[in-house]
Amino acid sequence: MDKGKFPISKKITLLIVVVLIATIAGLVYAFQGDSGPGPRVVLEKYMNHWEHGDYASMYELLSANAKQKVTKKEFIKKHESIAKGIKQRKIQLKLEKSPEKEVETIPFSSQMETGTVGVLSFKNRAKMVEDDEGWRVAWTPSLIFPQMKEGDRVGVLRTAPGTRGEITARNGEPLAVNTKKTAVGMVPNEVLDPEKTCRELAKALNRDPQTIRNRLKEGEKKDPNRFIPIQVFNGKGGEQVDTLKKISGVSAQDASVRVYPQKDLTAHITGYIRPITKEQLKKYKEKGGYQPGDWIGHRGLESDLEERLRGTPGWKVVISREDGKQKAVLGETPSKNGEDIQVTIDLKTQAQLYRGIKNDKGAGVALHPQTGEILAMVSAPSYDPNQFIHGLSQAEWSRISGPDQPLANRAKLTYAPGSTMKPITAAIGLDTKTITPDTSYNTDEGKWQKDSSWGGYYVTRVDNPGGGVDLAKALAWSDNIYFARVGLKIGAAKTIDYYKKFGFNAKLESLGMTPSQYSNDNKLDNEILLADTSYGQGQLLVSPLHLAAMYTTFANEGDMIKPYLLMDPDHKGKRVIWKKNVITPDTATQVQKLLRGVVELPKGSARDLKTAGVDLGAKTGTAELKASKDDKNNRQLGWLAWMAGKKGEKPDLVVAAMVDEVQDRGGSHYIFPSVKKMLAERYR
Repeated sequence: MDKGKFPISKKITLLIVVVLIATIAGLVYAFQGDSGPGPRVVLEKYMNHWEHGDYASMYELLSANAKQKVTKKEFIKKHESIAKGIKQRKIQLKLEKSPEKEVETIPFSSQMETGTVGVLSFKNRAKMVEDDEGWRVAWTPSLIFPQMKEGDRVGVLRTAPGTRGEITARNGEPLAVNTKKTAVGMVPNEVLDPEKTCRELAKALNRDPQTIRNRLKEGEKKDPNRFIPIQVFNGKGGEQVDTLKKISGVSAQDASVRVYPQKDLTAHITGYIRPITKEQLKKYKEKGGYQPGDWIGHRGLESDLEERLRGTPGWKVVISREDGKQKAVLGETPSKNGEDIQVTIDLKTQAQLYRGIKNDKGAGVALHPQTGEILAMVSAPSYDPNQFIHGLSQAEWSRISGPDQPLANRAKLTYAPGSTMKPITAAIGLDTKTITPDTSYNTDEGKWQKDSSWGGYYVTRVDNPGGGVDLAKALAWSDNIYFARVGLKIGAAKTIDYYKKFGFNAKLESLGMTPSQYSNDNKLDNEILLADTSYGQGQLLVSPLHLAAMYTTFANEGDMIKPYLLMDPDHKGKRVIWKKNVITPDTATQVQKLLRGVVELPKGSARDLKTAGVDLGAKTGTAELKASKDDKNNRQLGWLAWMAGKKGEKPDLVVAAMVDEVQDRGGSHYIFPSVKKMLAERYR
């Protein structure tokens, strides 16, 4: 090969390299120019900082002229306040294609994902200038939103709130509903020409224009972004509302009023709504959408299901002028109504159970023993939740806040259950084979102690016909001595084990039930305490709701049903087990038979409840609330727990009811007349 000469192939390769170098150089020039990175590169860097919320670094890429118009602090604050106001979750920015020669105005697209109005999407153009530092962003507020000019502000406004969901009973009867009303009015900052708007609205409503102007001015002082109602119409208002909404600056919002048609009958189920407090505003701040003057659930389902019942308010992201008037709507989401809730309550059963305690302090719960549906849940004294809507009188507030505690739902609170716990002791004794139905004790003496170690403490009983007492007679005659002896024979360990099976110390979160206890320290290591506990005294505390649930065990072959109140489609009528295999099916059958004996045996404590055509099992209980045997306090709780069904059919009702202060009023027999009437009405 001659020196200085290249083969043709090498010449071609060299030529390709030269072309590539020239091309790359051209591209670099296009993006950089003579003084550093080109305009698209700078803008892309600016956008990357924006996506990451690095507003300080964004500011460094502004032109010198832009920096003279806005300080770094102002720039950062503007971007932060807008992002916070619209609850910006994410922003995506993308450079769009532009002509090669067009380097000073570059198109881009923006997508802002917000927690108020969803996604804000728009196309924009960024002006780029070249100064001493190279290519820089000629920033103006329009770079954030195209419609935005110097002095404009971005605001987030809540529009009409959604209608609150309604609560109905199992057959559709109203428990908490809305009387439909529509309010027509104005949001001060949405009224561009107040004089004209007030004049036209006054003419359409045949009202005094000055009165409407004054209302608007008052509202503007308090909160220029809050709706000021001028006229309220029943229902949706029809064509008149549609006509009024055509007036510039006039809008309509839901103004429904909450109504509780059943009043005190279902007050402890529904609860009520009231204007939100300052403390609640802080608590619900993170949930969003709440403002001063909003109504929020207090107590009952109104509180427990607040998030489901409450309507979601609508939102608007707007650009306003310096004077506060709106000039553009960037995005908007409509309001959504709350969820309607149906409960398992049967109003007929509710009324039957309530009439027996309404004039006292007490509570009652009725369950369907096969499904766990709460058919009734009552508490007394009660209150009328409508009064919290229309305003309480001083006398009514004094009563509600007084010592009788009408606001407390006693059906979920715990009390000493008395002899209604004896069937539980019987079930434990039979299930552990500690006793049989034939196990007998002679209790003629009327008092008993295990031995002299008990000192002067004795277990006493009410009168019985005399002679040996077997399990059936002990339950029918409610013999304390018998069950105290059975409890000691079972022992503390097995008793505690079974109490836990029956749901003691367990929570029912969905119902807000206070957990039941068998002792203050979860121990029964004292023989006297164990004996007293076994016949329903000691430190036992049980709620009517839990007691009713425990009695479902005897109707379900040893499984304890979980009570529920909400009639959700997936739950309706379905059997949900709370505690499985608490006792054996044979034990459950035996206890159910023993409970019928309390009604049917001669001198049974519930014999007066015997009703033709009804299979009824029951247990009375009178709990003495004494700190000791020598305590002179004679306060007594009267209990009655029962299960019933048509003759020859499965029980379809389990009830536990309690009335306070029944001393000198017949004890547990105090509510017999109302129960007898309830049974006759239900099974006639």
